[in-house]
Amino acid sequence: MLRALVLTLAVLAGMKIFTQERLYRDGAEEALIRAYRERAMAACQSAHIPASGTVPLWTRPTSMDLVIGRSNVDVRIWDLTSERWPVRFKHPHLVLTLGSDAPVCRYDVIEERAYVSEM
Repeated sequence: MLRALVLTLAVLAGMKIFTQERLYRDGAEEALIRAYRERAMAACQSAHIPASGTVPLWTRPTSMDLVIGRSNVDVRIWDLTSERWPVRFKHPHLVLTLGSDAPVCRYDVIEERAYVSEM
């Protein structure tokens, strides 16, 4: 009987910690997106795409997500002395997408710079 009570309390404590963590992360993501949304759209609009002659309209993205790190930077996780390591694994980026075959814009919040790439 006591064992079941302890297990129940442990499960409830685990669920409480998970819920608090999820609420914190969702709130922080929403706050960062709201804080940097306008800057990201302006930076993406001013960044040019080398392969295309047309400039997409970044003021109405279909989705805007927050990701940590830029996956196209060539740095290994064990290469801690590289000056590009924080860009790859620590910097928050807002990712703006316009559609399935449209270009993707990644706005680096720390560097305040947009990177546009073709899909």
